[in-house]
Amino acid sequence: MEFLHCLRIQFVPGLYEEERIENAVQFCKTYGFRNVMLFINSEEYNVGHMTKEEAAPWVETMLRAKRRFTENGISVSLNPWMEAGHLDRCRTLKPGQDFITMEDFNGKKCTMVACPLDENWRKYFADFYTYLLQTLRPEVVWVEDDFRLHNHGGLEYGGCFCPLHMKRYNEKLGTNYTREEFREKLFGKNADEAAQRAWLDVSRETMSDFAAFLGNTVKAAGTGARVGVMSSTAESHAMEARDWTAIAEGLAQGKEKIHRIHLPCYVETTGKDYLFLFNRTSMAVRTFLPEDSLIYPELENGAFSTFIKDARFLRFQVESAIPLVLSGMTYDIYDFVGNGTIPEFGYGEAVKSITPYLNGVLSLGIRFSDLTGVLLPVDERTVYNRREIAVFEDFRPDEFFAGAYLASFGIACKYTKEKKFYNQTVALFGGAADNFSDEQLKDLFANNFVLLEGGAALRLVKRGLGSLIFAKSAERIPYETTLLSYEQAKGRVCGMKNRRASSFGKAGDYVKIEYGEGAEILSETFDNAQNFFGNGIARGKNFLLNPYVMNYFEGEQFNPTRTGILQSVLEEEGRETIMSGHAGVCCYFYKGAYGRALMIVNGTVENFSQIELTAVNVPVKEIYAVDRQSGAKEKIAFVQNGNKLKIDFPLEYLSTATFIFR
Repeated sequence: MEFLHCLRIQFVPGLYEEERIENAVQFCKTYGFRNVMLFINSEEYNVGHMTKEEAAPWVETMLRAKRRFTENGISVSLNPWMEAGHLDRCRTLKPGQDFITMEDFNGKKCTMVACPLDENWRKYFADFYTYLLQTLRPEVVWVEDDFRLHNHGGLEYGGCFCPLHMKRYNEKLGTNYTREEFREKLFGKNADEAAQRAWLDVSRETMSDFAAFLGNTVKAAGTGARVGVMSSTAESHAMEARDWTAIAEGLAQGKEKIHRIHLPCYVETTGKDYLFLFNRTSMAVRTFLPEDSLIYPELENGAFSTFIKDARFLRFQVESAIPLVLSGMTYDIYDFVGNGTIPEFGYGEAVKSITPYLNGVLSLGIRFSDLTGVLLPVDERTVYNRREIAVFEDFRPDEFFAGAYLASFGIACKYTKEKKFYNQTVALFGGAADNFSDEQLKDLFANNFVLLEGGAALRLVKRGLGSLIFAKSAERIPYETTLLSYEQAKGRVCGMKNRRASSFGKAGDYVKIEYGEGAEILSETFDNAQNFFGNGIARGKNFLLNPYVMNYFEGEQFNPTRTGILQSVLEEEGRETIMSGHAGVCCYFYKGAYGRALMIVNGTVENFSQIELTAVNVPVKEIYAVDRQSGAKEKIAFVQNGNKLKIDFPLEYLSTATFIFR
């Protein structure tokens, strides 16, 4: 099996199509793209719910393109740009399209985006999809990211509240609520838990049923096409209570499960910022997918220029995605308007240069479930467990911050759907605590070492479980509402005595905790006159607590005062751990039949002549690197001294390295 590069492209009928098709064929042959995903009805040429008559010239062009690609050994997939519709963008329903459109909880309706429950839309769509499939006969048909209940243009987040959905909510509850009455039951002062459950249940069922409808439509077309689907962020899909397994199986209908995971960077940013979002989003989504999914992430060039994304950063995105354990990559890198491929952008050379390396990593046989490290509990039903809902946004999960934070300064970690652990290091951030029962939390603290932040501490105290962290009380103090100024470590951190860090707004809301006997205070907070304000980082026999609500990117949380304490405590705990100790250099650690595999991603602008790691309880006899030019495994020199490991291997800026430890 080789790494599959998939080019997504749209050819416009009558716009130098033969020339553009031939250029794309040569591009694919030159740079190793073995699959092309042909767009129809996308972006600038989107006409809403397309008719067969509107599609005919596009289909004719795609058939010509398919013949040329197939003649040159390049497989062809189909990428219709919409199902129900992304956004209206001034589009409306056509005569005869008597569809019920999506509606938000305030009563605002879409002019074009259809509710996926509507039978009239389903009848139209099944007929149109079947026409495309039977005419073009693609290997894979891709379901676009309008497969969602959120982010539909001017609608408020929260799913659909059209008459069809209101009927389902009321059937669940045995009521006859109007949309306005139901909204108050969801988000009003006297919110009703049963109404909230019904809303989430219907959202969850809507998407699972939508997937089964699409999968069965493809199956009934009888062409043998497989179905791939794109996802957005884990947080957004959690808001619709997405049943990831049901959706994967509904679309696949017994065939391979194929998924295009969103890579959170349409516009080039710093490598560090990108990896923060990658670990918060892409790695979390992969955790929810079935193990046997084939992963082809979505790499996009947002406005289609090298100013928006240059070739080196594109290359970095491809290789930095390998921790997801990839089968290939999809590339939306040239515009939709019909210019075809543009070799002078340098994207082809960038992709071709790392293909041997990507194939070498693929040949190792690593599975995503082999990932190990600090465990980050997540739950696809997390929104069911939200407490004290005042506005819709209170349903939004915040626990995915844990992976973004820990991974961003080099601590190997792993999202997990498990609830029971033994002798592990577990990070319990924010709403993750809500996904555990009281007994499960007691077991967690009794048998593991737990990393917490202020949001989780508040939840424990409110639930009467403050004794797990020796907390007598906990009070949330929003940033810059007091004279709280800075935090100071007790003792040395990173070689500096009484090292300090700011506690201003960029540290997040502070949680003032009063501890009883059993907690060791590792740092203290002070006001602007250097008077004691409250306790800082606290450690118990089985926990470490950072007293700030960490549900968003807060720059001061990366201060060495705080990260230094965390890393030193993890080292002292002695559990198997890999840490780079360098902000923006991420470590992904796997254990399988091949031994231990380590993928290192350098999101910095620094070049390292050798790689220095903290490898706690990781005995190493031999190290093999996947060669970046050939993909072969080559033995590498290294020095291990206690927990310190130096690997004689260069790591360039915006690049990766993959090793096997034996």
